[in-house]
Amino acid sequence: MMDEPRLSAEELACFSELFSPTRVGTALTNDPLINHVLTVTTEVPQVIASILGKAKLTLLAEVGPYKLWFPLLMRVDDFGQFQPTLGVPEVLDASGVERSWRLTQADDVWIFDHDQGEQWSVASLSSSGMAIRAKSQQQFKQLLGSKDLQLQLPNGETMRVDIEPIRSEKGLAFVKFQAETEEREALRQFLFSRHRSQHAQLYRDLRYTQAT
Repeated sequence: MMDEPRLSAEELACFSELFSPTRVGTALTNDPLINHVLTVTTEVPQVIASILGKAKLTLLAEVGPYKLWFPLLMRVDDFGQFQPTLGVPEVLDASGVERSWRLTQADDVWIFDHDQGEQWSVASLSSSGMAIRAKSQQQFKQLLGSKDLQLQLPNGETMRVDIEPIRSEKGLAFVKFQAETEEREALRQFLFSRHRSQHAQLYRDLRYTQAT
């Protein structure tokens, strides 16, 4: 069970000064059902608690059908002022069953199996799962038993992963994976950049105001 976050009166006052919930209709789409909301919360949803690590404070930005959960850290500067620092967000797709957003065009992402000296292409990718193009069932079983797997992103970032099979169908093997906390942040950065690129219009419509 996660520890209950405790905020001082100064921290709460700081949040109320820095952020206010703001609802803005998307001017470009003219769709009144699509709104953007920006809020600060001390609740970290269970679906992303393990992904965000030890974050106890988050900034939630609702961008169209997506939720962006930013880890929020509070630091005190040399003048005794609170300075909020946002981490890399986890993007959730809330259009159906709420889950981590999945990049479905991941042809430039690869899994390297150093035990077999093989590389496997990744068809889709999220913060905690992926679909691997299975070369054969026999090779995939060997892949599952490998102790030296690396996920390589197109920006050159690599991370060691441990995979767990979920199912296989139509030449794809769906797996869950685990990675170290720092490497997960690099993965979240990559996915966030791709999401922002693919949904540029939604991000152009995002606005927030500071309380006065």
